[in-house]
Amino acid sequence: MLIERQPGFAVGATTANTIVTFGSFLTVVVIGSIATYPNLPAVPLMATSLAIALVVPVLFYRGSYTTWGAIDLAMHPLEPHEVADADAALAMGEEKPAEGP
Repeated sequence: MLIERQPGFAVGATTANTIVTFGSFLTVVVIGSIATYPNLPAVPLMATSLAIALVVPVLFYRGSYTTWGAIDLAMHPLEPHEVADADAALAMGEEKPAEGP
């Protein structure tokens, strides 16, 4: 299977990365606020949140493509010509199948 099956595939991967990043950010802010209430330490909470916002997208970059690829494959199963292209590429020993029409 091709990594990017159709134009615009990266939009879904970017969306998955954004959802995971915002979810992590929100989790840190909510848990940090609840754990330290009523004396909220603003600077450490903001520093931790900033670190999450900068590190998670970089670390989850490849995972976002894998996640979106799995979602896309579940929504749009492989077409017969894609399976044939992959089989032909494997038979020839190619790493990457040839692009379809």
